[in-house]
Amino acid sequence: MKINMKFLTIAALSVLIVLPAVAVAGGDHSTVNKNIRIDDNTTAGDVDSVNGSIRIGANSFVDSVESVNGSIKLGNDVTIDKGIDAVNGSVTVEAGCEVGGNVETVNGGIRLEHAMVSGDVETINGQLRILQGSEVAGNVIVREPKGWWGSNNRRKPVRVEIGENVIVRGDLVFEHAVELQLHESARVGEIIGDDVEMIGSS
Repeated sequence: MKINMKFLTIAALSVLIVLPAVAVAGGDHSTVNKNIRIDDNTTAGDVDSVNGSIRIGANSFVDSVESVNGSIKLGNDVTIDKGIDAVNGSVTVEAGCEVGGNVETVNGGIRLEHAMVSGDVETINGQLRILQGSEVAGNVIVREPKGWWGSNNRRKPVRVEIGENVIVRGDLVFEHAVELQLHESARVGEIIGDDVEMIGSS
């Protein structure tokens, strides 16, 4: 009986020790002022930061990524099950990445290179660079600033670059001034907007 009780005690302690490690490896990561680094080949839940940057290592799987003031960068071959959302930070999506939802910013730039986005790519004031055979299943959108974001009357055009062999299955929807650089090999839907300046092939 003593041996059995000792075994049960050890087993219970083992569960207590192992479970938190599993929860951390596959759970959510959230911070206010610190940077977040997800190692290569990691599975994680929702990853979000207020002021820190976020880096997702290569070949990782993450539910979603959100940042307010920090930048977001995905290594090669990362899968984001839902979407990527940033306010003032930039978003960089490297080759082989797949995003299951939208990629959105307010003021930060977005750069995709040989990546796939199942939703929309959307910004208000950030530069958009969709390059090297990337594919967007939804629309590429530059939104009109509203409310607090529209309080600044400055209307500097947003730079949008659609690079070589890029496919946008939806439309290019521009609700305010845009400078559009469109590669001759790119395939896009309708270009919708009243203030679009074409600036040559990329």
